[in-house]
Amino acid sequence: MNLIDIDNSTEGTFFRCLHDEKPENPGVIELRRRWFDRNKGKGLRAKLLVREDGAVVGLCQYMPIEHSHLIGEDLFVILCIWVHGYTHLVGNQQGKGYGRFILEYIEKDVRESGAKGIAAWGMDFPHWNPVSFYEHKGYSRVDSSGPVVLVWKPFVEGAKPPALLRLNRRPPRGTKKTKVTVFINGWCGVGCHWCINAREAVSGLGNLADYEEIDTSDRANMLSWGIEDGVFLDDAPFYGPPLWNSDDLKREIFRVQKHKIPDGK
Repeated sequence: MNLIDIDNSTEGTFFRCLHDEKPENPGVIELRRRWFDRNKGKGLRAKLLVREDGAVVGLCQYMPIEHSHLIGEDLFVILCIWVHGYTHLVGNQQGKGYGRFILEYIEKDVRESGAKGIAAWGMDFPHWNPVSFYEHKGYSRVDSSGPVVLVWKPFVEGAKPPALLRLNRRPPRGTKKTKVTVFINGWCGVGCHWCINAREAVSGLGNLADYEEIDTSDRANMLSWGIEDGVFLDDAPFYGPPLWNSDDLKREIFRVQKHKIPDGK
């Protein structure tokens, strides 16, 4: 097995999170590439795990925490480790030690970089990037928000624990129209899909909705708001159903707009 840096021939596989069976969504790829280009000179490691037979079976991305969507210093952060768990293409490759191989590689690299420790962003459920994987490898919980959990493993005494972002302020409410505000970072394809879905939802709704997109791949911008990815209707976050699409958001815009009170009334 080899972990290789992505290049022009493999970046599509990386940006699509190993979904090579799907055609590229140009909008998603553009947002992922924008984030990648902004951070590749800041210590970002973006790699694919290639098996001896040439099959791509995993990926990872990690970087200095100072340039990530998390809070900390003198640490690296693992944004994700993903081993192919789909039934298509090479099939489910989880449970074969590939995740452990990637994590051990990352820890060795980070130790050699001189960082004081390593953090990892995970989810408190078993389906994707489960935090339990890191806990089994000696990481400790240090912060959480809903299902999102931040764990870490300090390498030296005196290392400072990391923290998750916390929302500092909310977008303003619309008056006659519903204000749709999208925060887009680009580090994760999920946030990119939210952004593209929101663009599609407001298309043709200029009489009902005002749209604003805030680029949080600019870290100063991200810190000023305290959020990396998200969609707000007026001043309330839109979570929607799992894997929500543009129609889900459009229905919610209609619902919010229906209860708008015209100025002066």
